Amino acid sequence: MNRTLLVFVAVFSLGIVISCSGPGKMAQKTSQTQQKVKSQYPSWYPEHSIVNTDTVMYAYATAIDNDSASSVDKAIAWAKSEIQSSLSDKLENIRSDAVRELGSESGLDSSSFLIALRKVDNAVKDVAETGHTEVRTVEGYNSYRSFAEIIVPKDELIRRIGKRLAGHEKAWNAMKNSKAFKNF
Repeated sequence: MNRTLLVFVAVFSLGIVISCSGPGKMAQKTSQTQQKVKSQYPSWYPEHSIVNTDTVMYAYATAIDNDSASSVDKAIAWAKSEIQSSLSDKLENIRSDAVRELGSESGLDSSSFLIALRKVDNAVKDVAETGHTEVRTVEGYNSYRSFAEIIVPKDELIRRIGKRLAGHEKAWNAMKNSKAFKNF
């Protein structure tokens, strides 16, 4: 009986020790993996693909290719695409809020203005500047991974959008002067 109790206590204690030691190693391994992933990115590359400030929109992207110059070109193109998509979403949200604020007489819900507004994201191409770029070799593969930053000054972007919406001045001015546009 004594021996059975001793074996039971030993097995129980061993089970507790094993179960308590497992997660500690796992947490340490996860932390090391996260640090390794973070170190694969340049220090200037943020966690989000789009970063908005009061005066500038930034877009970040990465690409892989067998040629280093081609990988940079792809990353820049992807970042521009990301910022165009973000701009389109942002303008549609502002327009929707402005229509609620100003009403339909503002012209913001006319079909011709909507079609024109959906095309203004191309203005990004006119004002986008390439910021940082960096190329790294992909370990274990014969390829390159590039990182790119695109910078779009908001004041110049708004001016270019205004030019593209010249046929819809009333609606564009209403949108720019709305409370919703302050979030741009």
